[in-house]
Amino acid sequence: MKILNSGQIKLLDQETISIQNISSWQLMERASEAITDAILDKIKGQQPAFSIFCGKGNNGGDGLAIARILFRKNFEVHIFLLQAEQYSKENLENQKRLKNMGINVTVFNENTTVDIHENTIVIDALFGNGLHTPLDKKWKDFFQQISDSLPLSIFAVDLPSGFIADRAMDENYPCLKADHVFTFEIPKTGLLFPASQKWLNDFSIVKIDLDKNIRESFDSFYYFIEKKMVKKFLKPASKFSHKGTFGHVLIMGGSYGKIGAIVLSSLAALKTGSGLVTTYLPKCGYNIMQNSITEAMCITDPNEEYLSKAPDLNTYQAVAIGMGVGQHKETEKLLLKCLKDNPNQYFVIDADALNILSKQKKPFQYVPKNSILTPHPKELQRLIGEWKDDFEKIEKVRAIALKYEINILIKGAYTASILSDGNCYFNSTGNWGMATAGSGDTLSGILVSLLGQGYSSHEACLLGIYLHGLAGDLATEKIHPHSLIASDISNFISAAYFDLTK
Repeated sequence: MKILNSGQIKLLDQETISIQNISSWQLMERASEAITDAILDKIKGQQPAFSIFCGKGNNGGDGLAIARILFRKNFEVHIFLLQAEQYSKENLENQKRLKNMGINVTVFNENTTVDIHENTIVIDALFGNGLHTPLDKKWKDFFQQISDSLPLSIFAVDLPSGFIADRAMDENYPCLKADHVFTFEIPKTGLLFPASQKWLNDFSIVKIDLDKNIRESFDSFYYFIEKKMVKKFLKPASKFSHKGTFGHVLIMGGSYGKIGAIVLSSLAALKTGSGLVTTYLPKCGYNIMQNSITEAMCITDPNEEYLSKAPDLNTYQAVAIGMGVGQHKETEKLLLKCLKDNPNQYFVIDADALNILSKQKKPFQYVPKNSILTPHPKELQRLIGEWKDDFEKIEKVRAIALKYEINILIKGAYTASILSDGNCYFNSTGNWGMATAGSGDTLSGILVSLLGQGYSSHEACLLGIYLHGLAGDLATEKIHPHSLIASDISNFISAAYFDLTK
């Protein structure tokens, strides 16, 4: 789905009201009921009290409506309404209805000391998606007293109060940190960046039936990958398919003490569906590879401990290079030669191959068009230099992807795929248990397998990161995230395919 900025989302609300012939009040009721259901699903039958902090606009109106719905469901609710000279029309209507129901509302300002009862969940509906500038610093102390009251959880409506969706947040901006954010219809850009972890632990999307055609009509280069998007990419198999149909890929890597990286990549490539997988590794890895993966073929470099001589790449549909390869001088020459001599080959470039490239004055001139680079943040920093914030980081990578017609995957939570057309896709699958040694090697194996099977580089990027994250998510249904290891991800690729084809 397209990710929109706050101005576009406001227009989307207005157009939805017009097209669906409903009132803004009806849309608020729909949203408030949906978010209440999501909250109750989150707490799974518990019976806490709720302290609900409501602002003067429609985010506050949502909070007041949520309070009304929770009260009707027999929850104890304590409502705090921000003192203001003016309130939105829907906010005033909700205040009136609460009064008619006999529900007390406590008016407060940022200097008020509030009493939050024990066994309470705080719902933050103070400031939402319309915030464009930082809050006054005096809000910092008010937010701190809420956090210090040690509520069971802090749930934010649409965005944490003080969070600005469309621009970089300074770490000193006043913002009420949320345990969970329930955001309406579309993930807000800022929620997807690593810096957001200072202000929230997690978020989920609450669907409120905003008009999809209008949403897609807006210009945006940000997208959020959903199941239905990648499901369309899946290639149907034929009864008459054979191993050649599913591609022959080469996985180049490994060095003394780091053969496991190429083993993990090869396992992932086979589990993803490659017809043939050949590995190219130093002699010291021969017995390890042959004993670890029976189905993988093995070619060895003349050198015992590292790669030193470039092999012929012409017989392979795609090549992954870099996993565990090290940075020996001869390996560096081999890598650059492979890239320069094979401009039409599909490459997945990972790990030390990226570090070798970062040593070159103009690293991207060596990279063939349509290649997929898979840096984690530190590797990316070595390649492109520093950035002041996540928004600038994406812009720098977009410029490189467009100029060199390559694809760059920035690994992490919500892995960002910046494609050669300049569009940026954030992944929706994956979990913290995947932050483990070899997880990136596994992703490289998945990507090269998809390229070898005939997927375009764009399709391979989006399907690959989704499949990788989904396998990790399914694995944590059986394995605690703390115990998840990279080979577990490969072992659940089959389950991920089953889930995708349901």
